[in-house]
Amino acid sequence: MSAEPTGTIKLFRKLDQIFLLTGSEADARPVKLVWARPVSGQGQEVSLLDDKKKEVLMLLNLDALDPTSRKIAEDELGRRYLMPRIVRVLRTHAHVGTRYWQVETNHGPRHFVVRNPNRDVVWVTDDHVVLRDPLGNRFEIPSLIALDAASRAEVDKVI
Repeated sequence: MSAEPTGTIKLFRKLDQIFLLTGSEADARPVKLVWARPVSGQGQEVSLLDDKKKEVLMLLNLDALDPTSRKIAEDELGRRYLMPRIVRVLRTHAHVGTRYWQVETNHGPRHFVVRNPNRDVVWVTDDHVVLRDPLGNRFEIPSLIALDAASRAEVDKVI
């Protein structure tokens, strides 16, 4: 793991690729940005990975970047970690261990399944939960208490 360097760190985008620049432009290398702790640590440590998924650089936070690079990083992380927030649970049911969800999110209606609640239901706090479907899509309920009573009853049926 590479520690955060003491020199200037810049990111730039060329077509759909992000490049890390720590010296001259000839030394620029393509990178992918990922949160080091995607569920509990968003907003903190960011790992920059090469095309073989090997860490090139670890940033303690995005404050190490100039405003233009920070905007590129925020946009990229936002796309990579798009996590619809569930605002209403319309219907749930369980069949042979699989949980079926029909919900409304801040990105519109969604249907998904949770196959293994022990692995695919992550409790961030006692009130905040992240659900993962078999395709790796994640859905967030930031506050179970904030859901309406009917939605809470549907959640209680399956988790």
